[in-house]
Amino acid sequence: MLLSVRKMKFSTIQTDSGHIRIYRYFSGGVALVFFLMRIFPGPLGDSDPIGRRAMILFSITYGMIFIYLMIPGLKRLLKGYYLPPVLIAASVIPIAIINTKYRALLEAGSPINTPDDTMTVSILLLFPLIITAWQYRFPIVFLFFVVLGFLDPLLIILVNESFTPAIYSAFNASLIRILALGAVGFMITELRDQQRKERKALEEANQKLEEFASASERLAASRERNRIARELHDTLAHTLSGLAIQLEAVETVIDQDNTQLKSMIDRARTTIRNGLGETRRSLKALRASPLDDLGLTLALQRLADDAGERGTVVVNTALPKENPDWSEHLEEVVYRIAQEALENIVRHAHTSSAKLEMKGDNDSLRLTISDNGRGFETGSFPKEGRYGLRGMWERASAAGGELSVNSRIGKGTVIQFTWEAHHAGSD
Repeated sequence: MLLSVRKMKFSTIQTDSGHIRIYRYFSGGVALVFFLMRIFPGPLGDSDPIGRRAMILFSITYGMIFIYLMIPGLKRLLKGYYLPPVLIAASVIPIAIINTKYRALLEAGSPINTPDDTMTVSILLLFPLIITAWQYRFPIVFLFFVVLGFLDPLLIILVNESFTPAIYSAFNASLIRILALGAVGFMITELRDQQRKERKALEEANQKLEEFASASERLAASRERNRIARELHDTLAHTLSGLAIQLEAVETVIDQDNTQLKSMIDRARTTIRNGLGETRRSLKALRASPLDDLGLTLALQRLADDAGERGTVVVNTALPKENPDWSEHLEEVVYRIAQEALENIVRHAHTSSAKLEMKGDNDSLRLTISDNGRGFETGSFPKEGRYGLRGMWERASAAGGELSVNSRIGKGTVIQFTWEAHHAGSD
């Protein structure tokens, strides 16, 4: 994949707290070790004054790095610029100290201990190498070691003002060290990229598994709703229908002059009819959605047509010809919200016209149901007191969307459901 210059900026890199914590301990330990080598030169370090001066410089450098990494809140303040100063200091300063030591030894006529110094610098560069290779993309890692590769020999020549046979071994050692560390850095970036690919594949597999589990759960719920609907139809609906017939039969045998009893029977019969209508409406809502057969657009159009046939309201629609790639759960939420809103319009709005509009793309959706009916004051109807509205709010929230209800007495009502996709940022 091609990387733009913008993506290579340090500010886009999120530092790993675990790596920072490890390097903090390493820096503190290195500072302490070099300090002890300076205090006890005999058993631990170089007894030569030049070597001891290099040790104290190393101790100060890594002590400052340790203090920098210990400052609370600095990482949060600097964000992506927090780690680069540490990596630059930990990579450039050791090379500069060693080359300064070489010049001082040459001026004093003392021998240069190239293997020991090369080993020391290689160990000190190993940790910034690992962090750089693990945190940043390979172009930055490559640039990092190219700079070091030119910096080390250049400092040798500049510090000593010439390329003499006395520093030939130090020059070769620095080049070999940079090549070796560069190869290690390349392997680390390859391992890191492979790990991230495997992690991404695992996340995709988990997502597919979750989608499969969710689909299975929805299927089980749909089957259970159908079972409950059948049970209610065979028990409650039949019982209410039978009771209504019995009341009609009772009305034929009672004394026609008993107006009070006739009024009570009429009220009971009206209550039963209303209850039977609510039961049938609940049965319709419980049964599996027609989305599986019609698709969202045609299902919404049928809802609008049914609402017009059952009342005096004309429902105008503005629906897309083809649905974008929305999930089944989202389409179910949209359908149920539209169903509840249109039912409320037919039963309560006392309006002659309404509008159902839906538009969106793969990453967004907007459903609007409006009418010019009598409306209501939304402040006087809390969510907890209106079961239809509460159900719509709960469905909208479960789908990760938002539901707004705007209504005023005499001005009608506008119900709007909006949804936007949220994508995780890629590395």
